[in-house]
Amino acid sequence: MVKKKYPDAIKGKIEKKIADISFVEAHKQHKISPIFEGSKIIFNMKEYSFEKGATLDFTYETQPEVPKVEPAKFKLKKIKKHKITKKELDEAVRQMRFFYAEFKSVDRPIKESDYIIIDLETLETDPASKVFADTRFEVSKKGMADWMKELVLGKKVAEVIEGISKPDENASEEEKKKFEPKKVRVTIKTIEEATLPKLTDEFAIKLGSPNLDELYINIEKMLDQRAQENFEKEKKHEVDKFLLKNYHFEIPASLLQTEIEYRTKAYFDNPKFAADYKNMKKDEKEAFEKEIKKHAEESIRIFFLSKKIISDYDIKITNDDITKEALSIELQKSGGTKMPDPKNIPRDTYALALSKLVHSKSQDYVLENIKTI
Repeated sequence: MVKKKYPDAIKGKIEKKIADISFVEAHKQHKISPIFEGSKIIFNMKEYSFEKGATLDFTYETQPEVPKVEPAKFKLKKIKKHKITKKELDEAVRQMRFFYAEFKSVDRPIKESDYIIIDLETLETDPASKVFADTRFEVSKKGMADWMKELVLGKKVAEVIEGISKPDENASEEEKKKFEPKKVRVTIKTIEEATLPKLTDEFAIKLGSPNLDELYINIEKMLDQRAQENFEKEKKHEVDKFLLKNYHFEIPASLLQTEIEYRTKAYFDNPKFAADYKNMKKDEKEAFEKEIKKHAEESIRIFFLSKKIISDYDIKITNDDITKEALSIELQKSGGTKMPDPKNIPRDTYALALSKLVHSKSQDYVLENIKTI
């Protein structure tokens, strides 16, 4: 009576039970890679009977089979740390003086070394969209692009000028090739002259140094530290290039799609980009989507390769390491103004901290086992 009344339910239960048992046994016998977390297991029962057994298909995603990385195969090209020049040091000190500069508005045509406050709009969209507003520029070779300097010299307050952006003459061939000229509109809002404070011990004290000589020493140390950080970043970038070039494996399609969607959303959360995207041509949209997919895939591959290195070479990451990294992330979010309480740090921040440590420590390990060419 039960069989007659609920045939479909009984059939479904039998098929589900057969599928469960078969799936477990198949994994034992064939040693298939573990299921990817979050993957949906779909089975298709083709036929079954208690006399002949069953035939069915399973569809699901497995964990990536990541190859073992051999750090000794990595050859680091010669990378030189940037040496701070006197010109760079003087320019850094000059920029410090602007913290205490006096700006005076003037009513005359713009000339070299003036400071101007402008609005810049791109005319590539309809309607035109703001690139930035009320932004100060120094009218000089180092203060603005050549095309903008040519555009504003001799102009007066309230003038609106249209022009075409273009690369500087001294730009590299690669930069010139990548540069996309844009039709723009510049509105001159203010013309100013700047009076900078004199370089004295009193000025140095305002910036936290006991005298002018110490100020130069401290700024040079700061610039050198920044150069060291860039030097280390460049080496680590070479590690990532080596991993992506030499170690290939399939990644779960669902994970790639999730990463693409996450990155795309980050772009479209910016109203300006969302407006610009509407005015993009078809090939521009396709190029954008292709670039998003490329970066998403590379990011996922680097993540799994980094995890593999950490696992294979037994690299330790302690809870203290994770907490310190999480504190650093939260401190950066607050602009360095507030020391966070470890108890109040979100779980997402701890997850990000662990991910960054896995990546960084795996890069360090490869760099410690390299051949320099």
